[in-house]
Amino acid sequence: MSIFDPVDFDSVGFDTFTAPLADPFGFILTTIRSDPGVFAISAGRWSSETGKGWDHGPASYQAFGILTLLGRSRLKRAPIQEVRLLAKCYGANRQLASAHAMAVSAAIHATGRRISTGGVAIFGTFDDGGDGAGTDPEPPNGNGQPYDSVIIQVNAYTGLLV
Repeated sequence: MSIFDPVDFDSVGFDTFTAPLADPFGFILTTIRSDPGVFAISAGRWSSETGKGWDHGPASYQAFGILTLLGRSRLKRAPIQEVRLLAKCYGANRQLASAHAMAVSAAIHATGRRISTGGVAIFGTFDDGGDGAGTDPEPPNGNGQPYDSVIIQVNAYTGLLV
């Protein structure tokens, strides 16, 4: 089965009311982390939370990224969901944080149909803007590191294709 083939959801045992909700988060995180442009900036330091040793003091900031779920909505009559994610792109200064965000945008914006190895069918991802460059709060809640953000819209089927 290809994502380009029309899907008869009844024939593949898909029930829009009882099927578990497919989660494209891991697939998008892997897409961002493995993109050559993003990897060149952050060396693969992307996760859903700050990794051990990633956030240093002002003298030794390094690039890393945090991807979090903002929310999701499902169409009422079709097995389609829109998932909204926030990518916080950290850098040594505001310019590098913005370059990091632009690399993430280039990695995901207007990418077409694909199916993850786990069966998550995605038919579009888009850079949906961001809230611009900022700075993490000073300690104890942050380290004052500059970041820029990208809001990502993912359009995907609600169920897994197997």
